[in-house]
Amino acid sequence: MSVPSEVRHQSSGLVLRDLELRDVDRVAEFEAAIAQRSFAEEAVTDLAHYRKKLGKLVKYGGDWTKVAERDGEIVGWAWVAPRQNFITGDEYADFRSFYVDGERAGSAASVMLLRAVLAHARAAGYTRIVGRTATSNEAMRALYRLAGFEEKHVVYELAIGGDGRELG
Repeated sequence: MSVPSEVRHQSSGLVLRDLELRDVDRVAEFEAAIAQRSFAEEAVTDLAHYRKKLGKLVKYGGDWTKVAERDGEIVGWAWVAPRQNFITGDEYADFRSFYVDGERAGSAASVMLLRAVLAHARAAGYTRIVGRTATSNEAMRALYRLAGFEEKHVVYELAIGGDGRELG
């Protein structure tokens, strides 16, 4: 069973379709916005960086990438990559990116796009989906919870130098 390359959601007017080269500029803006939300002052916001990365993604394929459109304008996107555990051979989905412009997309877009991600993962036969987000990204964390994702790992970071902190 495969997921159609284009899905129309009648009541919201949203269309979900494959990422194409013509979409790279808009999706690069989404990626920069995700970086800003996730990494604040350390964010990579260079659009040329994202354009190059996304251009390669379109050119070489292999990953599942979709954009959500309303009235011909891209209002969201999702990227899922196949992965395999090198020890167990388990094939799983790496939820690489997800963005919805809430003002332009409406409330149904996030759920529609997430449902498409889950349908793709099931159709591909993956055993699980692994996704990441910054602890400060409450919107994505809420979406993960809505879909039933469980928090598995927490990463801690300590800047080294100059703050004068010492252990007790």
